[in-house]
Amino acid sequence: MENNTQLSQVTPVLGVATRGEVVTILIGPKKKRYIIHKDIICHHSEYFRTAYNGRWKESDEGVSLEDVEVEVFNVFVHWLYTQQLPEDKDFRDIANINNKGQIDNEDHECDTVLLKAFVFGNRFLVADFERITHNRLADWLTDYIFGVPYELVILAYEVLPSDSRILGAMVEMQCLNWSPREDGNEKKQIRVNLPKDFLIQVMIRQSELRDKISRMYRHVERTDFYMQEKIEGLGK
Repeated sequence: MENNTQLSQVTPVLGVATRGEVVTILIGPKKKRYIIHKDIICHHSEYFRTAYNGRWKESDEGVSLEDVEVEVFNVFVHWLYTQQLPEDKDFRDIANINNKGQIDNEDHECDTVLLKAFVFGNRFLVADFERITHNRLADWLTDYIFGVPYELVILAYEVLPSDSRILGAMVEMQCLNWSPREDGNEKKQIRVNLPKDFLIQVMIRQSELRDKISRMYRHVERTDFYMQEKIEGLGK
């Protein structure tokens, strides 16, 4: 039994694994069909390992995930076979994101897919995928120079736990980079829907940052810059 456990922890050789059994996974409400090599997906995901090797009915009937978006699963499959996320410049094409002509929102849509991919990794117990999507999302969030897109904030607060580091990053970047001058009419309409918890956390963090800046200059005494009274005869 101990030997079997050790073997299951070894990453399967791709050339060998791809000659093995395949399984069918149906994704989205339209049930797009994916044919995946069983050894690979079962190695990386405890959920699928249980589904295909356990007593679940999915082991006989296959897995159907109607609430998972195709774009998200595309990113997962790419990672599954390459052990890498798509490069930033290729992310849209590999995920097969269709922005329906909304060019201004292209980056935001990629962020949304990446956030959902992170949630996917957590839900389906794919620890490495969860970690790598989390860290890429953190990278992207810190690249925003005008604050975080409000749509992304709203979604994140719906799907992530309150102690998520991603939520913390959103609060931090909003405090550091946001300016009301950057909000046009469309953003103003969206921001009224921002989560109350997000707004409270921004207020608290703003106060902490203000106090931190204040402490940096507390060692400066205003009297250091006063003109001193001249005393006649001193030093003669």
